Amino acid sequence: MAKNIKDSSPERVKEILDVIMSYARFDFSKKTTIHGNETLDAIGAGVNMLGEELESSTVSLKEKEQLLKEIHHRVKNNLQIVSSLLNLQSENILDKRYLDLIIESRNRINSMALVHEMLYSAKDLSKIEIGQYVERLSKGIQYSLSKNESDVKFDFNIDNGLYFDIDHMIPLGLILNEIISNSYKYAFPNNEGKITIEMRNKTEYEMIVKDNGVGFKPHFDVKRDSNLGMQLIFMLAEQMDGKVEIKSEIGVSYQINIPK
Repeated sequence: MAKNIKDSSPERVKEILDVIMSYARFDFSKKTTIHGNETLDAIGAGVNMLGEELESSTVSLKEKEQLLKEIHHRVKNNLQIVSSLLNLQSENILDKRYLDLIIESRNRINSMALVHEMLYSAKDLSKIEIGQYVERLSKGIQYSLSKNESDVKFDFNIDNGLYFDIDHMIPLGLILNEIISNSYKYAFPNNEGKITIEMRNKTEYEMIVKDNGVGFKPHFDVKRDSNLGMQLIFMLAEQMDGKVEIKSEIGVSYQINIPK
């Protein structure tokens, strides 16, 4: 059999290699021809079978990806419907406490809907670029909570090429929503200030969200005095095996470390 390979035409071997290279480029239209050389025909037949198998698998994968995109699209639409219903309901509520609850719930839903919207649009359905998500989420919360005379600005400092999957994006988005919302509600009595969001890819993922507002009230105790939003921050971080550190020096600063 070694003799057959040695005596065969180099063009024949090149043809087989060209077909294999086309498969590597996801072009499965090419096939090797059968010329009566026992050894090379066996190799060529195996290559042809490989192409058929790869083509079948690729079609199946594309169908699965399309189905997954459709699922993300439908989840996003359903969440946006719920958000719209809450928005309509808020127009009939005069009690500020209930109105705040409705707005908080709507913003939490929007943070999850944005994850599914971005996954639907992404080339890679397994992950989202966090920088783009953070900016879009922050602008959405700003639009929801900002008053006409408000002058609260954002400063983003996020490592490039930092991606998270949906299991991380949902809790991260909800955590960001709670922190930014708390800053808008409590940090800036004069409706003026800055919220800084940093994300670092170190030995662990590190997220820092801080404002330059008035900080906590004197004798504020995180465990004793925290509201539902702050409790959610700890619960969501725990879901990712993360740790939360809160400081109130110049404003309030949250640092969340998430293991890789």
